[in-house]
Amino acid sequence: MHDLCILVVEDERLLDRVVTDALRTLGFACDVAHSEEEAMVRLQQRRYPLIILDLRLQGGSGLTVLEQVRRLDPSVPVVLVTAYSLTEEVQTALDWGVDALLYKPFDIETLLATVRALLRRKRQPTPTHAVVQMASPASPLTPKQMNGLEPGTLALLRQDAFSLACCVHEMDEHWLSVETEPIPLPENPRWLLEWTGIDALYRFNTRVVDSVRRGNSAIWLLRQPTLIRRIQRRRYPRVAVQGRAFVSQAGRLQRATEARLVDLSEAGACVILTEPPHRGDQVHLDVQAETERGALSFQREGVVRSIVAFVEEGHPRYRVGVQLERLPAAVRRSLRQLRIARLTR
Repeated sequence: MHDLCILVVEDERLLDRVVTDALRTLGFACDVAHSEEEAMVRLQQRRYPLIILDLRLQGGSGLTVLEQVRRLDPSVPVVLVTAYSLTEEVQTALDWGVDALLYKPFDIETLLATVRALLRRKRQPTPTHAVVQMASPASPLTPKQMNGLEPGTLALLRQDAFSLACCVHEMDEHWLSVETEPIPLPENPRWLLEWTGIDALYRFNTRVVDSVRRGNSAIWLLRQPTLIRRIQRRRYPRVAVQGRAFVSQAGRLQRATEARLVDLSEAGACVILTEPPHRGDQVHLDVQAETERGALSFQREGVVRSIVAFVEEGHPRYRVGVQLERLPAAVRRSLRQLRIARLTR
């Protein structure tokens, strides 16, 4: 990731302000293009780690912009935004290659969750631990000891109310280098580095040693930490399972939609849907899962807490996290036994 500036191609001025303001709260810089012509100019000027693209633009087409994006960089993640259902135009965009599809009006938290997921997707997950005392300077640090913090990891540098997105560049036993937007080095060298691990949010205090300008970005040298803290640990661990769930609005079981079940915890489920719900929706789940220790089956009411959009085999999909009423005792015991079996096999 050579730049940490996201390109937003949107001709609705109010919407582009809402989107860019939200992205900046995550520490990202934003470039905005209000037309096809302006977007083409932006794409020639710099490389972007992610693009948010409206399908229909005044006096132009998002398809033309998408075609140019794919010619310049086939791998850059693109979030397509549209007010229309699966029209021929939308299908053409999916065939060209987009990474997520959001329908207007979309929830801004869904967009932010999708952006975070797309920027993290090339990371290789590694196990994490609650509180890790770092190795002595004489022994090199490993990615496992750094709680998943490794080259390519997306992180945030925080100082008071200011946030700056960064990407881990390299590391040795003393220093850590991160890539940022080319801003002047602040007078206060003390920062907080924060990133999302497998099971929680992690952070440590650090100091800036030096910085080097490199093209459209800067490389900051940071001191390695002596202690990494785990923040916001999940109350119940997720257990990967295979199965299906019939999802319906609470009280409307006759209109259930079949979903693919991804994982379970003692108080939640993650499912893959073909149509996006809304955060906060009250839903009913009829779950049927298969595990190496037998079948799991139950029904529960819940609330949609998170949504991440993506495209799978040319079709839009939505990864939905549902907070459930606590599962039946028999199911909780089965999940715990499954965790124990997987940890001791």
